[in-house]
Amino acid sequence: MVEVAMDAAPLHNHGHLTPYLHLSNKLARRGHKISFFIPKRTQIKLQLLNLHPHLITFFPPHVHGLPHHAETIADVPFSLFTLIATVMDQKKKDIELLLKNLKPQLVFFDFQYWLPILSAAYLGAGSRQSIGKGLSEDDLNESPQGFPDS
Repeated sequence: MVEVAMDAAPLHNHGHLTPYLHLSNKLARRGHKISFFIPKRTQIKLQLLNLHPHLITFFPPHVHGLPHHAETIADVPFSLFTLIATVMDQKKKDIELLLKNLKPQLVFFDFQYWLPILSAAYLGAGSRQSIGKGLSEDDLNESPQGFPDS
């Protein structure tokens, strides 16, 4: 079993969150344990899509500085979008603490430019952990066998 952390930029809209949850369901179906970082009210909206609640755990990060009702970009006017980015950067310490405690083997993320550097401190260098053959440009132009699921 692989421990996986999903940080799907929780302050984005559902168009970003839903694909991460679908990917989480596919990984959980194979027995992987998933930690998914999303705000509390948004968690309730996505709970019905969580097909493996025994393997997919939602962690609501604390979000300070936004209007009381705001958890995603859809909850704020355009004029506050920069505040959303600032708040996302402020959750860096919360994510670091979760990574330290969860010790995932793999981290998926959407938006945070600082997450690869932060993850490297807990995961090691990805190049040292690569398994299998290197991928060529031709390999990347073809979908893997069986993808997408039908």
